[in-house]
Amino acid sequence: MSDPLTSSPVPSAGNLADRDLPDLVQDLSQRRWTGVLVLTRMGVDVRVSFKDGAMVFASSSDPETRLGTHLLREGAITLRQLVDAGRSVGPGKRLGTILVEQGILAPKDLVRVVVDQTQEIIYGAFLWTVGEYRLDEGATSSESITLNINTPSMIFEGIRGIDSWTRIERAVGGLDTGYVRCPGQEATVRQMALAPEPAAILDLLEETRDVEFICERSGLPDFEACRTLWAFQVVGLIRRAEGAGPRPLDDDDGLEYVLSS
Repeated sequence: MSDPLTSSPVPSAGNLADRDLPDLVQDLSQRRWTGVLVLTRMGVDVRVSFKDGAMVFASSSDPETRLGTHLLREGAITLRQLVDAGRSVGPGKRLGTILVEQGILAPKDLVRVVVDQTQEIIYGAFLWTVGEYRLDEGATSSESITLNINTPSMIFEGIRGIDSWTRIERAVGGLDTGYVRCPGQEATVRQMALAPEPAAILDLLEETRDVEFICERSGLPDFEACRTLWAFQVVGLIRRAEGAGPRPLDDDDGLEYVLSS
């Protein structure tokens, strides 16, 4: 994990083909950056607001990510309710507020669906492999409903939704690539509240081990184990190591050695 005080500044604009979004988000988080990250691809804009390095809100120009579409897809409202409420939308009058005023949504339910919608937009952007990004430093969000989720957990969940083996393999390396756990990251691990299987990978990496060993011993499918390694590497829980260290012999290996000696 790079030191935000000594590493080079993040370019104010760039291409997602050259800089994977999870790495960019982690870098902004480490720098405790405040502003809006603007992502553009094929006419769609996604705007992710950061405050002191944490992602607090996101919006998208894609109609599929609108609040009404999200609620309809979730079964929280009917098509008639969406159409009727939509007629009242205007300057200073947003769909969510109207649905609450009409008694269709409770205020707490509105908060939940806005948070879900925001996460859906961010996780969807993690799937982008092409596009442009721009940093509007200092810009802030005026939204009253914001995320309260730590960035490592967001990155972990975002990467868990990526099914591109090309991206995973490029990030993790081959079977003989070694990894070891980074010291002093206990607070981040506690923040992430990991499930037992991903947490077990961290236990395996108390000493340097290669990807093949991790896949064999993690208890996860190899695809998921490698994807987890990628996420852990991005958030700074593990790092690549020069050597993978000795691989302990299992019973069959020991027998083969005795018979051949």
